[in-house]
This record gives sequence, C-alpha cells and structure tokens, in this order.
Amino acid sequence: MDKKVLVVDDNVDTVDLVKRVLQKEGYEVLTAFNGLDGYQRAQETQPDLILLDIMMPIMDGFTMNQHLKGNPKTENIPVIIISARSGMAPMFETENGPPIQGYMVKPVSSKVLLLKLEEVFKASQK
Repeated sequence: MDKKVLVVDDNVDTVDLVKRVLQKEGYEVLTAFNGLDGYQRAQETQPDLILLDIMMPIMDGFTMNQHLKGNPKTENIPVIIISARSGMAPMFETENGPPIQGYMVKPVSSKVLLLKLEEVFKASQK
C-alpha cells in the first residue's frame, strides 16, 4: 500500500517540486497551501506523514502542529518541518518530547527528503 503524505506549504513551487519527487517514488501526495487547510485535510484524510512549512498565511506551521497534537484523531501523525529558517527546531520541543519527527532547511535535496521520510516511516513501524 502506498504511503499518503500531506505537503503543507504556501510556496506553490516548493509544493510542486516535493509532490513530483514523492510521486515518482510511489507516495500518494495531498497538498494544502496554508495551515488551516492543512489541518482540515489532515483530519479528513489521515495521512501517514505531514511535511509542514512554518511561515504561512491564515495559520502558521507552529499553530497547525499544536492543533494536530491536541487532536486524538491526528496526534500520532508524524510531522517533518521544512522551512527556509534554520535553528527553529528547538521551538517545537515540549515537556512531552519533540512533537515533530524532523526538521529540514529549504532548499532540501530530493535525496535528503526521501531518506528522512524513509527514516521516519521505519521508526514509526516499531
């Protein structure tokens, strides 16, 4: 069965690039262009993983991630942050441990992206 990945980013070019890379590898790719739409899509579609940008209109990635982790329906979906800003991963730390499974700085190479997804999927199977 194909893994379903939700890509949430307000940059259309980034979404298109990531979508092409993932589809080529057999992933089913869903997209959203702001955090509110991304959160609603996550609830509706229950993706296996979410690639999430931080700086977006309507609802940013921090807020979307808080909503995901606060909802029993979406709290266990792995989230990987992909952002143009480095050094922000510690901002996602909580007393319950990190609510994200990875943090990558744009531009992300296809190879690095695919390796990170593979790593997260392997870890989530344990």
